[in-house]
Amino acid sequence: MPGKGRRPPQVEESRPGDSFGDSEVAEAYLHRPDYADAIYRKLVEISPDHRSLLDLGCGTGKIARRLAGYFESVTALDASGPMLRIAALQGAANPHRIRWIQGLAEEVPFAGAPFDLVVAGASIHWMDHARVFPKLLGSVASDHVFAVVDGDGPHEPPWQTEWNSFLAQWIYELKGEVFEPDNPDSAFAQKMNSYRRWLNVAGELIVVAEPIRQRVEHFIACQHSRDTFTRARLGGRLGPFDAQLRAMLMPYAREGVISYRVGSKLVWGTIRHEPEDGGT
Repeated sequence: MPGKGRRPPQVEESRPGDSFGDSEVAEAYLHRPDYADAIYRKLVEISPDHRSLLDLGCGTGKIARRLAGYFESVTALDASGPMLRIAALQGAANPHRIRWIQGLAEEVPFAGAPFDLVVAGASIHWMDHARVFPKLLGSVASDHVFAVVDGDGPHEPPWQTEWNSFLAQWIYELKGEVFEPDNPDSAFAQKMNSYRRWLNVAGELIVVAEPIRQRVEHFIACQHSRDTFTRARLGGRLGPFDAQLRAMLMPYAREGVISYRVGSKLVWGTIRHEPEDGGT
């Protein structure tokens, strides 16, 4: 196993996902690719009405901004001040419809309720489900839809084999965890899907977008927006991490630019009053 015997660096976090409060992480977040247009069209389609939307864990606000033209009111909530400051500076259709709120989903009031649609984009796994979902039940319309969007990374890129090896090495070195992308029973997969216990799932959609072009340096910067690979967590290993990733990607680049598709998944349904197995 790559890196065996080396202890992962210790990064102080007061709660899961606390790394996103780092301004460097927030700035790197701008290099994450957008979701495919089909994801946004489906979100508009499945919403039972278009009065009020809650973007839960909105980050830099890409979902809130894209959907502000379709809803009368949008509440965009995130715990990270740096994320929200960047979000408020980005362009949006009908920006006056968006209410930016800083705070933990488990604690702050959900202004704008009742919500027709609640969307969590790459965020629900950071939250305490036993607190968030019962709280949401009191803030959604009776015919609401709760939707989870995930996946803004490369989908089967030309460098897939090297990419898997790179991730396996660095995830083990930094967190002491085994990378198992094809194992639905892995600890990571269970964490990412644990929200399903709180949903009556009505549908799923997987979308692979048209190819995008991105500078190698921006792809590298994008990785530092991910909790596992933040600059703070990498510490003194930041240089070797970036250099190894750059060397891996350059054979696939033309004039410093790579091309790849982004794969995203949308899951939607209604919130249950109790988790499926009766636990918390």
